Amino acid sequence: MFKRTSLILLVLILFVVVRVVPAYFGQTTATAFANISPLAALALCGGMMLPTRIAFILTFGIFITSDIMLNLKYEQPIINYHSLFLLAVFAAIFTCGYLLRKHRKINILLGSTIASSILFYILMNTVSFFIDPHYSKNITGWFQANTTGLPGYPPAWLFGIRTLISNSIFALVFYFVLSLKSDRLIEEPHLSQTT
Repeated sequence: MFKRTSLILLVLILFVVVRVVPAYFGQTTATAFANISPLAALALCGGMMLPTRIAFILTFGIFITSDIMLNLKYEQPIINYHSLFLLAVFAAIFTCGYLLRKHRKINILLGSTIASSILFYILMNTVSFFIDPHYSKNITGWFQANTTGLPGYPPAWLFGIRTLISNSIFALVFYFVLSLKSDRLIEEPHLSQTT
């Protein structure tokens, strides 16, 4: 059990490092690792495969901790609309994982990862469309927010590709780490019967 717990903690520390550390290594590194984050995978797999209390604490503890670190780095308010919206999206993904806990198969995981990645992409770009004054507030502006993005920045579709690939990789890593003996994690403790 100690070995398994250590492995899970190692993966979770890696997830925080992957989300936060690139921001502290300059603009080039931050841009190269932009939108590569394990949080959606953690929310989905945590909800699906970990005991509820542990999954909740780890998923939202890691999100809040890493988000505070990023907001401090970028001199943003610790609590802001973007962070609250992200928290709501991750809560929805966590709930999806929780509802799928009786269907812990690799194809269900991958399908859920793809669906949540696409939904995340559309929702985040829609928020950018509404908040950023550089987008025309019509269907053309919304389409631009979801395809090319604003001039001078990497295209929005690149954000979508990175999100989909990183979510899939992290979800598979987390799934296989937890699948070693995942049935023992989810089953309620049973009282042994004496005969």
